[in-house]
Amino acid sequence: MKVKIEFFATLREKYGKSIEIECDGTLKGAFLNAAKKLGKDFLKEIFDENGNFRKDRIILVNGRNIKDEMIENLRDNSKISVFPPIAGG
Repeated sequence: MKVKIEFFATLREKYGKSIEIECDGTLKGAFLNAAKKLGKDFLKEIFDENGNFRKDRIILVNGRNIKDEMIENLRDNSKISVFPPIAGG
């Protein structure tokens, strides 16, 4: 199954606008496969030291925030959006 991961703000500067990857149909699997292309440091951007999704990230799957409803299973051509913490003044 193929999914697209889009990056925003500082993550876009590090990893580019987006990446399309093959995955096993799970959200975690999509990020693990993305790390194979982007480097294992990418996983620190997504997961905390316990392997859970970082609370300071906004992750959307097809426009739905995973903090509102845990979305683990993906559909073919799902779009995942990742936002780092945003600060400003």
